[in-house]
Amino acid sequence: MYIRFSAAVVSLVGIFVALFTSSLAAVALFECVLALACLMDAALAPSPKQLSFQREAAPSTRVHIALEQTFTLSNTSTRRMCGQWRDAWPPSADVNPNRHSFNLAPGATMSTTSTITPRRRGTRKSEHITVRLHGPLGLAGRQSSRATLWDVRVLPAFSSRKHLPARVSRLRELEGRALLLTRGQGTEFDSLREYVAGDDVRAIDWRSTARLGTTVVRTWRPERDRRVIIVADSGRGGALRIGENPAFDAYIETSLLMAALAGRAGDRVRVLTLDSQVRSALTDSRGTGMINRLGEAFADVEPSLEATDWQLAASDIDRFTRQRALVIVLTTVGLSAISDGLLDVLPKLTSRHTVLIGSVQRAKADLLPDSLKVHPLKAGDDAFQAFQTAADARSELEVAAVIRNLQQLGATVIQAGADELPPAIADAYIELKAHGKL
Repeated sequence: MYIRFSAAVVSLVGIFVALFTSSLAAVALFECVLALACLMDAALAPSPKQLSFQREAAPSTRVHIALEQTFTLSNTSTRRMCGQWRDAWPPSADVNPNRHSFNLAPGATMSTTSTITPRRRGTRKSEHITVRLHGPLGLAGRQSSRATLWDVRVLPAFSSRKHLPARVSRLRELEGRALLLTRGQGTEFDSLREYVAGDDVRAIDWRSTARLGTTVVRTWRPERDRRVIIVADSGRGGALRIGENPAFDAYIETSLLMAALAGRAGDRVRVLTLDSQVRSALTDSRGTGMINRLGEAFADVEPSLEATDWQLAASDIDRFTRQRALVIVLTTVGLSAISDGLLDVLPKLTSRHTVLIGSVQRAKADLLPDSLKVHPLKAGDDAFQAFQTAADARSELEVAAVIRNLQQLGATVIQAGADELPPAIADAYIELKAHGKL
């Protein structure tokens, strides 16, 4: 049962009754009659159980992409139903509108629509729906809630998709011209062409020159069907807050962009997400749905504060391929790289593979406490400012020392902001392709 606003307005009439009669008994009698009318109105209201719901909507969407859902209401009773119903989703689902009014004749149906514009990835579920049916007097009614099984799978936004056309164009340009005149470890034979002034004499094919009677040179192109392994840290290295989001969100964007780019280049991709255990593992099956499947694999993975087991990552890489591959490790470069054991497994990886480490670089504004972002330091806060500056300087020195250790072990380290990391890793991949180092 619930009381409508109209009943509250009618109850105010008791004030005028008290003024005209100057009798508390009259006021009490008036309010008792009103309460009895509300109870009778709620008792005469139709049963909410006789209102059925059906929902139609796509099973998934992406962050900040609106999804429309359609509801069909059916009055299965022999009485007219008038009231409201509410669809209860988590606030991050951003359902608009989440309240609907209806007025259904016996046996009638109607449709209503609403949109879900999720602000976070993951599976969002509707908790329940609440139905309110008005009584014939309009003073009160019946209220009932029922559980629902509705859910929407929210995939990552893939906002780095905007960088893909430019990088694919560079790849096509790389493959469309006479790429290389010298053979590298990651190249394969492309074609023969006539020698022109300025060509490297080491590229001359002497057997073909003798056979054809003119000087020709061999050209090479970056080898296709290489192995690209992306390891995204969902441990404490990915849980570091960068602005409003964890660093793991930037690693998701980088993985999606690299998977799409490497797939266009004809390479075989494997994406691994792990902390103390493997959270998801996906290998390119030469299909067109790699990005969608990868988005679904990332959707429900949340970074934890557990230490990342890099030995587990190295074992997975060994099982995947024995050939030389490009291993892209996405983690936060800092003292955690030492304590979690990344430096211990890196010599083994660099001896067999080309290792590229991508790390999100925190802006100095992110290092300040939230209270200082709202209330700046005052003149009397010089001591705290000095402490903060010293702490920032020490942190930068520690990160620089770790980066030097990683580079000495043969890895290439790329540090960039959350938005700049995906294109920076993609550019490094294209450069390795161009120089035949894959």
